[in-house]
Amino acid sequence: MNVYDEANDLAKALKDSTEYQNFVAAKEKLQKDPEKFNMTKDYIRKQMEAQSLQMMGQELSEEQINAYNALGNTVMGIPEIAEFFQAQMQFSVIFNDITEIMAKAVDLDMGLFTAEEEDC
Repeated sequence: MNVYDEANDLAKALKDSTEYQNFVAAKEKLQKDPEKFNMTKDYIRKQMEAQSLQMMGQELSEEQINAYNALGNTVMGIPEIAEFFQAQMQFSVIFNDITEIMAKAVDLDMGLFTAEEEDC
C-alpha cells in the first residue's frame, strides 16, 4: 500500500462527493452575479477581520457587532449567498471530520494536551 496513492484516492473521493459538487455549483452560480459575489467576499473579509481581532484578545465594539450582524442578516437573506454558505458548511463538516480521523489515527497531538490536562 502506497500512502500517496491512498491520499490521492481520498482526494478524488472528496472531489466526487455530493457535498463538494454542491459547493462548487453554488460558488459558480454566485460568481455569475458580480454584485452578489463581491458582497459575499466582503462579508467573508469582515468575518475574518472580526475573528482576528477576537483571537488577539480585542473585543468588538457594540457598533462593530451591530454592523456585522446587520450585514450578516442582509447577506443571508439573499438566496444565492445563503445557498453558497450552506454548501460551504456541509463540505467543511466532511473535510473537518476526515482531518480529525487522520489526526486521531496517527495520534497527532502526541499526548501533549493530555499531559496538560493531567497537570491541572
